[in-house]
Amino acid sequence: MNATSPPQLRLVGQVAGASPRLTIRRFLTSVAVLTSGDGEVVQGITVSTLALASVSPPMISVALRRGSRALDVLLDTPAFVANSLTAQQEPLARHFARPDRGYGLGQLPSAAWAGVSAQGVPMLAGAAAWLECRVDHVVPVGDHQLLLARVVGAARGTGSPLANFDGLLHAQLPMPSPQERNQ
Repeated sequence: MNATSPPQLRLVGQVAGASPRLTIRRFLTSVAVLTSGDGEVVQGITVSTLALASVSPPMISVALRRGSRALDVLLDTPAFVANSLTAQQEPLARHFARPDRGYGLGQLPSAAWAGVSAQGVPMLAGAAAWLECRVDHVVPVGDHQLLLARVVGAARGTGSPLANFDGLLHAQLPMPSPQERNQ
């Protein structure tokens, strides 16, 4: 391929290694942990499918695998918090991705929690941002459920983002200076 010719796109299944699942992993995504529940029912799940769905009203979308225990807890509670993870929080991303993780606040040291949101949902300390959300719609999509959630509260933290690319977590992304961000 030269600089003037685009890559040849083939129908799915015609080229070895060009499956949609493997190819979509080549899109850079943020990493977040969704927390929900309270007390001994607190549950979290690592996601890389969170996206802005609407600016007005502010809404996000996130896809969760059908039958996951975190999805069940999230749908049974009035609100959840999307905790945008920083580069230093890779251990949290790995913890909440484990199928054998615990329930409740005791699954992490108390210093890992930043308190609770206005709706009483636990928030992770040190996140790059927090969005408190209420599920508005659930749409079945293949083997997942697509949640459309209204943002009811938001706060910004600091730190470089944790990202997912090609199925791996990446913590060394270039960050613009405050002056560049405000241009």
